[in-house]
Amino acid sequence: MKIQTGKKGLIINLLSLIVFALLWQLLVILARKDSFNIPFIRLRDIPTPVETWIALAGSMFIQIHGPGFTYGIINHVYASLQRVIEGGIIAFIIGVPVGIGVGYSKLLRNLFNPLIEIVRNMPPMAWIPLSIFIFVSGGSIFIVFIGVVFPIILNTVQGVKSTDSRLIDAARTLGASESMIVKKVIIPSAFPSIMTGLRIGLGVGWMAIVAAEMVIRSPVGLGYFIWNMGDLGRYSEMVAGMIVIGVIGYIMNISILLLQRRFIKWGD
Repeated sequence: MKIQTGKKGLIINLLSLIVFALLWQLLVILARKDSFNIPFIRLRDIPTPVETWIALAGSMFIQIHGPGFTYGIINHVYASLQRVIEGGIIAFIIGVPVGIGVGYSKLLRNLFNPLIEIVRNMPPMAWIPLSIFIFVSGGSIFIVFIGVVFPIILNTVQGVKSTDSRLIDAARTLGASESMIVKKVIIPSAFPSIMTGLRIGLGVGWMAIVAAEMVIRSPVGLGYFIWNMGDLGRYSEMVAGMIVIGVIGYIMNISILLLQRRFIKWGD
């Protein structure tokens, strides 16, 4: 039954995408024939799905132009993913211990909570000018770190605080040290929340890296690609890059969910 339900859901997902693409194609064609229009929207100038697909296929790999060359979308994807992975790893290494400490220790909570609450309300985009000023290189990775670390910290804190106190009391009764309690009780109990924080954080980090690459104007990256294509008036390539961003974000989310279900029996 689960397999049938999964197949049915997949079919519905595919059908919804097909219907959306057909509707998109139809509306743009009607707008170009002056048969339909939406006020305040230049619908006729939007590339159709077919034009977008052709642009995507043509921009996928490096193109040689005499002595110069243009990076392909694959190169831009690799650069953006590398920055997100590096920033995400740093955020995970820092965020999980901080979240465990703040969630488990009242002293650490009182020390760090005000700072966490203040800084987490600053959007990652607000850090872009400072990162440009401070970092010679790696500013984009820092923006990803800011986007990822706070969801990890907050969800880790919530997971630690949700740990059944009876399990902690039982461990203490059996003579477990505080470090053993954290290792054997707190972390396993909080792990689903940690994974949720990572999933949410990577989503924020993926959006942040695109914006950072637009502003910092990295020589390669999906944000730079989209901005550059818009400047050149190559809107089909620009929309293709936007779709690639959405697809990769979706794949990242699904991948973490699958990992969670694989390693955590009580995961979603």
